[in-house]
Amino acid sequence: MLSTITVRLKLSDFINTDKEKQIMDMVCKTHNDLRAVIYLHMWYENDDVSPTDINEFLVRWEDYLFFKTKIQKGSELKTDEFIFFDVIPESTPKSKQYRFCYTYNDKTKIINGLNELYNCVKFITSNKPNKRQKRNDYED
Repeated sequence: MLSTITVRLKLSDFINTDKEKQIMDMVCKTHNDLRAVIYLHMWYENDDVSPTDINEFLVRWEDYLFFKTKIQKGSELKTDEFIFFDVIPESTPKSKQYRFCYTYNDKTKIINGLNELYNCVKFITSNKPNKRQKRNDYED
């Protein structure tokens, strides 16, 4: 059973763009279809996003953000933070605190990373066939 998935996205790459709705819908689809509890960890660099933009984003998506969401300045992770699926630009220095990582060089490829997240979670949560035991030590 999969407990909580932490997904990290660079907020400044999709906030107030035409891809914002598509990206947020994909996160919600992963949550709803696969019954995965998603903890969104979003970040931005210095002055890429204003506080009013963040506030408007949260108000716009508050009905869909029924899972925990964290927005921080800078891409640095604390030592106790672990990311299950990291969707980051190629220019961002990689940390070693992730399980899976998808890098992109074009902001329109973020949705491809979220599709990979969906496929990964679907594989992890799907039923696996039972393997038959090959040993026959106890047969006469």
